[in-house]
Amino acid sequence: MKTKHCLKTLVLILTIVSTSSCKKGYIPIPSPPSAKNSEYQRIINQFIAAGATGVSMTVISPQGTWNGAGGLADVQNKIAMTPNHTLRIGSITKMFTTATILKLQEEGLLNIKDKINKYISREITDHIANANEVTIEQCLNHTAGIKEYLNEEEVRNGILTGKIIKSSPERNLQFIYGKPASFPAGKGSSYSNSNYLLLALVIRQVTGKPAYQVVSEKIINPLGLRNTFASTTLPATMTKCYLREKDKEGELQEVTDLDNNAIGGPDAIDGGMIATSQDVATFLAAMLTGKILSQESIRIMESFGPKPIDPADAFENPDLAYYKEYGLGLMKLHTDKGVAMGHDGHVYGFIGKAYYLPEQKVTVVILLNYYSPDPNSKVMKILNVKETFNLLF
Repeated sequence: MKTKHCLKTLVLILTIVSTSSCKKGYIPIPSPPSAKNSEYQRIINQFIAAGATGVSMTVISPQGTWNGAGGLADVQNKIAMTPNHTLRIGSITKMFTTATILKLQEEGLLNIKDKINKYISREITDHIANANEVTIEQCLNHTAGIKEYLNEEEVRNGILTGKIIKSSPERNLQFIYGKPASFPAGKGSSYSNSNYLLLALVIRQVTGKPAYQVVSEKIINPLGLRNTFASTTLPATMTKCYLREKDKEGELQEVTDLDNNAIGGPDAIDGGMIATSQDVATFLAAMLTGKILSQESIRIMESFGPKPIDPADAFENPDLAYYKEYGLGLMKLHTDKGVAMGHDGHVYGFIGKAYYLPEQKVTVVILLNYYSPDPNSKVMKILNVKETFNLLF
């Protein structure tokens, strides 16, 4: 789904160097003594004090892996958040999708320079402006000009009223049938989740399997990510999720069912995956250091251009002035501590950040089961402000 807000989280995470485990049947492993352990926990506590319901955070550095959590996974039942809890990761999913597409290219099953209508029926592409002209690559980097289905009033109302329940990519794409393109294919840049729904259909066609299954076979299973789920089935470890119009001042709304209906359908590789922060960090570090992709695929993924305009204004935040570029399913941030590459994620009641800093060889992931649309939200400020990054070093 929409990626929103960016990196206060990143800063908050890079300071800790310790060790713990986050597998099913989670058993805490004592962290070696470190002055930074308490600093990381303090960062988590800041989110909770600002009004967030729950936080899960992971840092992987040359010194080891640190996992931490705070707040509640389930407010009503007073269940504490732990590193073993899973959360929706929103558009962080797009990195899994891109890695899968690039693996299929490595295997000779497709070429990202191919037009998508080579793989998708004209019964679909003939109804979507630009769909007969755009390439797989243009869908990956949001230069396709394909209309954003989530910005359609019918979709928004349908989600809020429960008329849209776990829809398929084909059904969601129908909402942009006959709608004008944002710009001619390849002549602009505009963030659109519709691009990744089209990629789900490409993956299905070239493999003969559901896109979620292919993501699991190519990425999740080889990396041993036991707490990452590309599936319509909800894991027992999944948290509830919450929304508040104004941090502590507004009523806390549980939106778990709304979230599951909106993004819980099959092959929602635009933003529907579920994971722990440790699994996301393990994936991101592996992807950008050559453990699952060839160096050529990484080079292609890191072909950065100007950041896409977001029709929903998700990226137009003054706190995010350091977010300037977008590659293939990959955001690039320019921080005081060097370049950071990864992705943000946001769905109803969840928000997350996942970034790798190559100069520092550090991976930072933070996931919250909370969201506030308030531009003055203290929680969102912690996530967004560039200076937070500096606290991690």
